[in-house]
Amino acid sequence: MNLVFKEGEIFPNDQVLCIIPVESKIDLAVMKWGIRNRSFQINARMESLNDRPSYSAIKEKRCAVVCSGFYEWDRDKKKYLVSAEEEVFYLGCIFNDENELLILTQAADEEFSRIHERMPIVMNQKEMISFIHNEDIVFEKKKLDYSAEEDLRLF
Repeated sequence: MNLVFKEGEIFPNDQVLCIIPVESKIDLAVMKWGIRNRSFQINARMESLNDRPSYSAIKEKRCAVVCSGFYEWDRDKKKYLVSAEEEVFYLGCIFNDENELLILTQAADEEFSRIHERMPIVMNQKEMISFIHNEDIVFEKKKLDYSAEEDLRLF
């Protein structure tokens, strides 16, 4: 399998490495980050999936972006790198038939809200496997360590 995807800092419209469900197993795929409907979207609120008609066809089509970190900007436009104690972690997403995806977000926890009011669904491997197979799961609370402003670490 020869998958071509962007490495390093990823931006909307880039091709990203994903894990997708294939029957009861998982597989790798490459998808474009962002969906163009009436407007261009890159994120979707997890709590709005059942309420928004635009998500009805894809809300059950789950995948996970493989990453070692992500960037977030605070209200003052300061850029933070958020990374995990594990070398790799996963962001919860939904995708369409054109292999375009939206990263799912949730309300930020108290610590992350110092940077932004929303945060992606961040998962470990066990959570990711359950998530992409549409199983009911409880996400473990991830702890942010503010040891350095420029290099936040997610534990």
